[in-house]
Amino acid sequence: MKKENLNTMVDAPAATRGFTLIELMVTLAVLGILLTIAVPNYQTFVMNSRMSSQTNDLITALNLARSEAVKRAANVTVCASSNGTNCTGGWEAGWIVRDAAGTPIRVQQALGGSSTLTGGTDVASAITFTASGRTTIPTTATVATTTLTLCPPSPAVVQGRAIQIERTGRARAASVACS
Repeated sequence: MKKENLNTMVDAPAATRGFTLIELMVTLAVLGILLTIAVPNYQTFVMNSRMSSQTNDLITALNLARSEAVKRAANVTVCASSNGTNCTGGWEAGWIVRDAAGTPIRVQQALGGSSTLTGGTDVASAITFTASGRTTIPTTATVATTTLTLCPPSPAVVQGRAIQIERTGRARAASVACS
């Protein structure tokens, strides 16, 4: 090839070299519309994931306490704990699983994301499982379950969770509306 042919191949017409200002503005407008739709949905997704994760943490602790009570043939307690060693504070400050001697088996730190975990009038600050895997909810109690309610920060964009612990020791979660 001749030298002049090489130069003409390298020099492309100005119209094919890049983006025009109009193309860039249209692309940015489409991106803005997509972000406007995606960001609120992503926040809802994150909040739902946080609620599920925190619910699973508590149910895991309850199931661990139940299985340890059966394995050790002794009472094991899950209780609210703000310091990770004693049964003090509210449920949202964290909880511990501890054996009959008071030795912690598992420690859960405080809930993140401004979630709240409260017990109704039927919930003490501790739930004890016996060697048979049952709870110590009195058989004379009118309600056969104990319920802890996990709620997202206000205003609640997603539903909270009601963690129910039955006399038999079974723990389950259900969706609940939080205000």
